[in-house]
Amino acid sequence: MADFEINKGVGREVEFKGLRAQYLFIFAAGLLAVFVMFVIMYMAGVGQ
Repeated sequence: MADFEINKGVGREVEFKGLRAQYLFIFAAGLLAVFVMFVIMYMAGVGQ
């Protein structure tokens, strides 16, 4: 029977396709900020 290792990345830094966790969080925060600004501007009635 094969012996598989589970959770090989426990304790490691989060990484997605070469991007480290710090940059992933900055990217996610930027997307959230753009979305919030869009919602605020839409509710304020700003035209395109």
